[in-house]
Amino acid sequence: MKERPIIGILYSDCAVRDNEMRIRTYVSRKYSNAILLSGGDPILLPTPFIKGNAYHETHRLAERYLGLVDGVLFAGGEDVHPKFQNEDPIPALGNVNPLRDEYEMIMTKLAFKKHKKPILGICRGIQVLAIALGGKVHQDIASIASVQHSQHSPRWASSHFIHIEPKSILAKIATDEKEIVNSFHHQAVKTVPTGFFPTAKTSDGIIEAMELKDSKRFCLGVQWHPEETFETDNFSQEIFKAFIKACKK
Repeated sequence: MKERPIIGILYSDCAVRDNEMRIRTYVSRKYSNAILLSGGDPILLPTPFIKGNAYHETHRLAERYLGLVDGVLFAGGEDVHPKFQNEDPIPALGNVNPLRDEYEMIMTKLAFKKHKKPILGICRGIQVLAIALGGKVHQDIASIASVQHSQHSPRWASSHFIHIEPKSILAKIATDEKEIVNSFHHQAVKTVPTGFFPTAKTSDGIIEAMELKDSKRFCLGVQWHPEETFETDNFSQEIFKAFIKACKK
C-alpha cells in the first residue's frame, strides 16, 4: 500500500469576467486540509483555458494529470449546464461555468472508465459524476423539496438528517443509519448512472449520496460538504479516511 497517496482536486473557475481574460481560480483550503489530515497529499488540477483545439488539449492534460494521482476529488461549485443531459436551462438555473463543465466531464469519464481511480464527489461533484456517467440531475429541487436544502446556519453546522442504505460503503463509514449533515444546494441527482445506486436520502426523498454497486471500487458522491464539518464531525472524517484508504491500494 502507498504510504501517502496523491489526491488530485478539481476546483472552480470564477467565469464572471472570462470575456476580459480575468479568470479567478479558487478552492477552499478545507478540501486540501481534510485530505492532508486523512493521510493523503493534495495537488490542485486547474481547469485549462485553451484556444483552438480545446478538446484535444484538455483531453491530453486530463490524461497527464490522471497519470500523476492516486485518486480524484471533485469539489463543489457552480451548477452544471443542462446541455450535458440533453435539456434546456430552466429559469431557476444558477451560474454555470462552460470551461469547468467540459473539463470535468472529460476527467470523470477518463478517471472512472479508463484509469479506474478512486473518486470522491462533493456537492457539485456528485452531480458531475451522475451526468458524466449517464445519469441526470434536477435543475432545481424547489418544487419537490419539503426540507431546507440551502441552510441559513454556518457552513460548519449540520442541518438536516439523511437516511443511509444498509450494506453500502456509506453505511460502513457511518455509526448509524441516520446521520445529520450540512446542506448548500438547489440541484440534486434525479437518476443515478447504470451500475450505481442511491445510498442516502433525506426525508423528502432527495438523493444525498450515490455509490458504485461494485464494492471493490471506491466511487462515492455526496451532496453535502464533509470538508466543512471535518474538524468536529466523526462521520465527515471517516468519509475522507475511507477515500484515502482506497487510494492507497
